[in-house]
Amino acid sequence: MSAPAPPPLPSLAGRIRLSLLKVTLFGIAVVTAAALAIGYHALERLVRSHLATLAATTATQSQAAALFRDREAAMEVLRSIPKEQGISVAELRDPAGAVIARVAHEDQTVPGPLAPAFSLGHVSADVVVDGRKVGRVVLVDGGRPLLRSLLDFLVLDLLGALVTGLVVLAIARRLTRHITQPLTELGAVIRGVRADRDFGRRAPGGSVAEIEELRADFNALLDEIQRRDHDLNRTNAALKRLAFRDPLTGLANRAMFENALLAALRAEGGAGRPGLLYFDLDSFKAVNDTFGHLVGDALLKAIAARLEAELPPSALPARIGGDEFVVLIGGIATEDELRAIAERLQEALQAPLRAGPQILYPGLSVGYALSPENGAAADELIHLADRAMYVSKSRRREAGVHTRWETVPHVDHRSLKMLFDQIDAAGEPAARNEATGMHPGVIDVAKKSA
Repeated sequence: MSAPAPPPLPSLAGRIRLSLLKVTLFGIAVVTAAALAIGYHALERLVRSHLATLAATTATQSQAAALFRDREAAMEVLRSIPKEQGISVAELRDPAGAVIARVAHEDQTVPGPLAPAFSLGHVSADVVVDGRKVGRVVLVDGGRPLLRSLLDFLVLDLLGALVTGLVVLAIARRLTRHITQPLTELGAVIRGVRADRDFGRRAPGGSVAEIEELRADFNALLDEIQRRDHDLNRTNAALKRLAFRDPLTGLANRAMFENALLAALRAEGGAGRPGLLYFDLDSFKAVNDTFGHLVGDALLKAIAARLEAELPPSALPARIGGDEFVVLIGGIATEDELRAIAERLQEALQAPLRAGPQILYPGLSVGYALSPENGAAADELIHLADRAMYVSKSRRREAGVHTRWETVPHVDHRSLKMLFDQIDAAGEPAARNEATGMHPGVIDVAKKSA
């Protein structure tokens, strides 16, 4: 059984908001408790002072009733005390302590076990007439004024706590946005770099110094990675060129050509079969011995450039030896089609070209081989094309066809440039030029060989 997936971790923003909320609630609770304690004592003193004033006022109003022990008048005075004063029992007593009148308000008493906490007991005041004590007013506090005051204070305190909490949450949200938004954007950049390998991305700036330092360091790291990735790609491209490209001509080398040939032979079965052309430059050693390797290299590059220009993109030209070129062409239907391509390429490759004051007339021997219907091994197909090329080369040698050159004697630079321009533009020499006395022309190899 696979282990259960771990629960998702909380986000940084959630942690910050929760921590700030806990701290705020704790602070509010402490402040509320302290405020309630202070408020209780302050309200207790205020209510007690108010009760004393009320008792003194009631004693003054009860002078006549106490002097004449008039119960009805005393009841009227006691009933005139407003209920909102929270008096549960009001009594008028004579100097001996006997009750003259008594009014009770049971609904003004705080019910339950909270009564002792909010009731302030009784408050009394002497009834004095002409300096003589004629009675006493006793007021018993029911506790409701203090309870109401505390409840009002608590409501205000809770409203203040609520407002404070909302303000703290707003501040926390803003604070977390300053912290978490740059981190979230940084994470998105990291995921994009990892998924797309796009090292050109950069993390945006932040408003917090530590995060800004992190962003700058990360972007500097991306710069370094981008430089190294660029260098690595260049190195890989160079290694790939070394592994599969001829360094002189830029054509495919033998390794790349053989891989492509094997793939083409394995993929046989579609429209047409793979065909192979094998070219060899006649008398190439004589060119190197006469003009040096720079001219010989220029000749090989020119042949390679003409091959790439004349072939369709699907064909693969390659240089597999010093002066040997092969071309892999797919989708060949008949041997006649392959022969026509070979003759057209041979004619294009044998067009004259210039090398300083010399005009070179390249001679190329060509052989071709078409994969049989039942398939063939790569080595066998290369051998067939190579053998056909050597047969052609032997016949051309017997016919005296080879690479030749001519030097332009005593011609000014302008006339020589005009002649070379004509050669380059037409792909073959112009007609006889009276200034040089030359008869440039393309050797019809097919006719000479015949």
